[in-house]
Amino acid sequence: MAVAAVAVPLDLPPLVPFATTAIALAATLALAAVGGRALERIGELARARPRALLAAATVVVVWDRHLFVSSAGIAPDDVLAAASVVVALAPLRGARATPVLAALAVATFAVAAATLIVAKPYHSDAVVAAHGGAQLLLEGRRPYADFDMVAQLRRFGLPPEYATPLEDGTRLRSLQYPALTFLVPAPFVAAGLADVRVLYLVEVLAIFTLVVASVPAAWRAAALAACLGGIAVVDQFVLAGVDPLWALLALGAWLTRRSRWSAVLLGLALATRQPAWLVAPFLIASAGRRSGRSEAGFRAVVAAAVALVIHLPFLLTQPGALVAGVTAPALLPLEAWGVGPAKLAADAHAAVFPRLAYVAAAAAAYLLALAAFVRGRTRGGALSLPLLPLWLSSRALLSYFAFLGLFVLVDDEDGYHPRR
Repeated sequence: MAVAAVAVPLDLPPLVPFATTAIALAATLALAAVGGRALERIGELARARPRALLAAATVVVVWDRHLFVSSAGIAPDDVLAAASVVVALAPLRGARATPVLAALAVATFAVAAATLIVAKPYHSDAVVAAHGGAQLLLEGRRPYADFDMVAQLRRFGLPPEYATPLEDGTRLRSLQYPALTFLVPAPFVAAGLADVRVLYLVEVLAIFTLVVASVPAAWRAAALAACLGGIAVVDQFVLAGVDPLWALLALGAWLTRRSRWSAVLLGLALATRQPAWLVAPFLIASAGRRSGRSEAGFRAVVAAAVALVIHLPFLLTQPGALVAGVTAPALLPLEAWGVGPAKLAADAHAAVFPRLAYVAAAAAAYLLALAAFVRGRTRGGALSLPLLPLWLSSRALLSYFAFLGLFVLVDDEDGYHPRR
């Protein structure tokens, strides 16, 4: 079987991704607000046809792979998807068929994702930043002070246009992510790993495992279908190479929230990627709602200390470059991008509001969501609510929202208890 990377022109009208993302975010907000009551109804519908959902998820995964990588003849993931459909339609009892179908679905996802990695080389600045930073560290250089995105893109055979543009047309050249983004892949790169997206695939599968294991047993087939069929996850975190480690660590911090080790995991998430910075106040507030302000303060201090210790060598040797780099996405006038209203307006050449207006709108929405959560006005949403306001920002990247559907399944304060 031969595969070949292809550039598929997905020239959808700007309103299409805008509208679909807006609907998805509204649904997530509604589910986070009402909690288990709505999810119980959805769960009842999903449990009625778990095999059909899993089979549909495998077909969606393979269809998405074909959008980016063509195959000469029948590819292994095509065979696995076809086998999944056959098992779903077979007259077998659910107790016997569902485990087989789940294994086929996971195998289909893994093979399709691996095909994308093998056939499609690096094509985003996010993965170049992680790999390039790791290589600078291994070369004994200063990852923040010596990093130049244009030079790193050239190192991986990519043009400078792949660097994030600013409003004035220049390109962001600094290393803009916290240290674990390159510290984690560094030993693997030293051992000869040529593509760090392999690590990201493992992390995505770990997230799926935690989500499926955390929902009630009756929901697990449907939850697995939601994991595997969410093509935004494989497109953003495997194909494009956006590091999902922060989401894995934040999810682990939430699932271990009754243990103080949760604060350590949260600190590691803070040291990985900036979306965790928005999630942290919600997780700390959740601890305060359960155990009081002193416990919330303790966990905040531990999480901050863990993140600080990880960055201490860089703070001592290259503080200016570190601070300027990790704060650049929030402070610099980056060009509007993503699936929010700012990008829609830019595509329509109707940027009515300045960038700071979008920043203010996102900040206000975030503070309102946090206040509602702290006061107990929402039943769930510790992981999902912090990310929703980013849709209003000028950089509403799809990767910010790719895990929302999975987070909302597990981020109820007390856990969902659907009728058996």
